[in-house]
Amino acid sequence: MSQENVESVRRGFEAFSERNRDAWLALCDPALESSPSGDWPETATIRGREAVWDFYVQADDPWEPGAYELAEVIDVGEDRVLANQVREMRGQDSGATVRYDYWVLFRFRAGKAIRVEWFPSREQALKAVGLEE
Repeated sequence: MSQENVESVRRGFEAFSERNRDAWLALCDPALESSPSGDWPETATIRGREAVWDFYVQADDPWEPGAYELAEVIDVGEDRVLANQVREMRGQDSGATVRYDYWVLFRFRAGKAIRVEWFPSREQALKAVGLEE
């Protein structure tokens, strides 16, 4: 099922970039949880696929439209996929530019994403899955 999970991650990023809510939700378990990175202002785990979708959209709305790039995708087995999500972003109101560069650990159950964990670095993400460099 590993390759299917990798493809599911790719389809999920595509669906989000297109703001295709229904396609994105279809890839997620209803009990989906998203655990923010330690360097985000939000600290609480978001629960429920609709709540996670809403959180991601609200976090992305202040920025000019643009697609996230999957710079690297690693199948780490055991129904887990690591992905590096990057994007050059520009604030819609402020014009401020930032480089968005986070690692995401997806956990799957029965072919659906059940948990998403965010990490600010490759090192931390690899450590979380036992693949320390």
